[in-house]
Amino acid sequence: MSLPLRMAPARCALIIAMTLLGACATSQATPDALPAQAQDDGAAERAHAIDAMLQRYLKPGVPGAVVLVTDHGTPLFRKAYGLAKVSENVALDPGMSLRVGSITKQFTAAAIMLLAEQGKLALSDKVGQYLPAFAEADRPVTIEHLLTHTSGIRNYTELPHFVERMNSEVSVEDGIAFFKDARPEFAQGDRFAYSNSNYFLLGAIIERVSGMPYADFMARNVFEPLQLTHTHIETAAAPADVIGYTQEHRKVTVSPDYSMRWPYAAGALRTSVDDLALWDQAIVHGKLLKPESWQRMATSYRLHGTRATGYGYGFFIRSIRGKAAIEHGGDIGGFSADMMRFPQEEIFIAVLANNDAGDPAPDELAAKIAALVLPR
Repeated sequence: MSLPLRMAPARCALIIAMTLLGACATSQATPDALPAQAQDDGAAERAHAIDAMLQRYLKPGVPGAVVLVTDHGTPLFRKAYGLAKVSENVALDPGMSLRVGSITKQFTAAAIMLLAEQGKLALSDKVGQYLPAFAEADRPVTIEHLLTHTSGIRNYTELPHFVERMNSEVSVEDGIAFFKDARPEFAQGDRFAYSNSNYFLLGAIIERVSGMPYADFMARNVFEPLQLTHTHIETAAAPADVIGYTQEHRKVTVSPDYSMRWPYAAGALRTSVDDLALWDQAIVHGKLLKPESWQRMATSYRLHGTRATGYGYGFFIRSIRGKAAIEHGGDIGGFSADMMRFPQEEIFIAVLANNDAGDPAPDELAAKIAALVLPR
């Protein structure tokens, strides 16, 4: 899949661009029991096929992944592979929360849509109406330009000297100051170019409009209403149940930690596969937002109303295995993730890994799972 999805030029580079953006590994036994209503021969056969495929790639004794597949909202497969903490031989558990990088963006986009529904902002509003740093800008970049990566604002994780700053506890204002004067890549609305700067700015707009820190707004207005009890925005280093790993010279090592102030609204989410499944059902059933808002988020934006970009608001709009799909991935210092849903088939897949150099990567594993569960 395309690099903008993965958000990093090379996973082994310790996310230098930081493009936000599980005794034994696991028992190799039967996958978690399915709900009674899903215990038919077809469901069991698909679950065993998924498990057999994943065991070829996710080995015991090393960092691994948590995988969840649902069919029409019913769990079809849920299992963890590998270790959460290698040095302590702690196994990954299906209920654990992991960093998911740029999967954060769809949550940020939903928060913007919520504020729009409340009449507190409009997607056509200029960014300068809310952020003083852009008040004098000649380029009328709008909130929708940010949502759709069509602003032309350069990706701050790719700017010179970013690597030197990525460990700093930056404020929102200082973060914006770092990239606001960078020469635009193109005129707003002319092209699509994935940029974490867009969603950093959306986080700042959420703070300005709501009067609350971004993390607090998300907790109170998004996570709590949907009962996403294992989901939060990281703002500071804290002990975690799952450690992230990378690979150097073919050796798996603990990924260096860094400030989560930089990923911010573009990539600071930590969540579980179970909460992502609840999130998926919120989209399906029109919870939190009006159905038309969810639909707008999941519709490819068109440049000048004509050429589709393949990106909505926080979602890539793709064709996977010949089926229409809504998808996004994420890589962030020792973690990688992917989630995809097939609206017509009502299949949802989430793969969260605590290794940013896995092969296959989560998006590739999710595509392999899709090949096993989608109708032919």
